[in-house]
Amino acid sequence: MELRQLRYVEAVARHRHFTRAAEELHVAQSALSHQIRRLEAELGTELFSRNSRSVTVTEAGEAVAERARGVLDQVDGLRHEVDELRGLVRGEVRVGATLPAGEIDVPGVLVRFSEAYPGIEVELQEGTAGDMLIHLAENRIDASFCLLDEDPPAEIAVEQLSEEEIVAAFPAGAAPDRERVTASELSRHTLITPRSGSSIKHAADEFFARAGRRMEPSLESGDPFLLRCLVSSGFGAAVLPSSLIRREGPPVDVRGLRPAVRLRATLIWDGNRHQAPAARAFIDFIRAEARN
Repeated sequence: MELRQLRYVEAVARHRHFTRAAEELHVAQSALSHQIRRLEAELGTELFSRNSRSVTVTEAGEAVAERARGVLDQVDGLRHEVDELRGLVRGEVRVGATLPAGEIDVPGVLVRFSEAYPGIEVELQEGTAGDMLIHLAENRIDASFCLLDEDPPAEIAVEQLSEEEIVAAFPAGAAPDRERVTASELSRHTLITPRSGSSIKHAADEFFARAGRRMEPSLESGDPFLLRCLVSSGFGAAVLPSSLIRREGPPVDVRGLRPAVRLRATLIWDGNRHQAPAARAFIDFIRAEARN
């Protein structure tokens, strides 16, 4: 029984998919399948039930995957402890981000972190706040830049980095003649918003609900800059983060919301999980930057 076989079993059991497991581990699917068959032959039982459409984990497979997680955690912990004793910080940190992330310049932060810790490889995943909470729960990321409109689950640690105001964007020359607009005024326009699962969409839904209305967007997108382009071209009005509007891009007219809607721009991570040195270094680096 080899460590790589345990890694392969754990990944396939988690993904319920050979191809996705192979992609995560950066190995050929044929090599992964071969090693799992070798382990099955050694153990004398099937770990996975395979057909052309799906992979089912057998009872033995679940048992081996659970044991494998414990063994692999211990091996990784041992390596990290040895690195710490040698004064090294290296490895990989998996970072999530909802973009834009308020006033946080995510690319700039990652560049500065890489300069400070050249031995740490950074992997970046984008998505909504909902995506990031799921990724943290499933241990797919170590920490995430995230816009929050409500408190996350109790196990999630939160470091507030800045604040983000949500605004209404209109085609140039088409905005109401006032500084702030109500849900009633916004509902008269064709509306486009960030996609469901995002904190911005959830905050906008709540904004309309408090006014006794239901927001019914004509279009949703995971790309806020695309929404700005659509507004500029005359498609409709959009609910967007103010930091996006302040950046260079297609011209739009901006109005605040009445009452104002603000989100917390944060760094979040699982406060109950043991953090590897690379992840701890990243979290400490971002927290220190926020305080300076």
